[in-house]
Amino acid sequence: MQQPKVGTQRGRQIQWAAQFAVASELCKRDYEVSFTMGNTAPVADLMVASPLKGEMFLVDVKGMNRVNPWIIKRKAPLAMLFYVLAYVPANAPNDFFVLRQQDADALIAAELKRLNRPENYPVTGIGWKAALQFRNAWDVLPA
Repeated sequence: MQQPKVGTQRGRQIQWAAQFAVASELCKRDYEVSFTMGNTAPVADLMVASPLKGEMFLVDVKGMNRVNPWIIKRKAPLAMLFYVLAYVPANAPNDFFVLRQQDADALIAAELKRLNRPENYPVTGIGWKAALQFRNAWDVLPA
């Protein structure tokens, strides 16, 4: 019997599951999706074209399979960067939280303040409860 996967390998599997789940959800909504593939694409995981205007934008997917804070590194501001936080548990339906970059940045700043951390603290993210207001907020994406 094969041992369950642990550590970094399991983390990569969860991230891949999250990226494919987000791509699937976007395709269901008539978006065109391309994967940026690999570690050489530091800004985002998906390149997306909107269904009506064909407007291009980027989606950075953050995946996890347990209810935890979302670890998100801050990035330089980009006009068309969005985050989809994908909860991909093994034995339950997926759950998605869709944010504009400025929303993610505001939540990260609020979390640093809540934890009494300096602005330059190296590990940043968003608490699970803070993300709930963005559950299935697909309408923030370009149409």
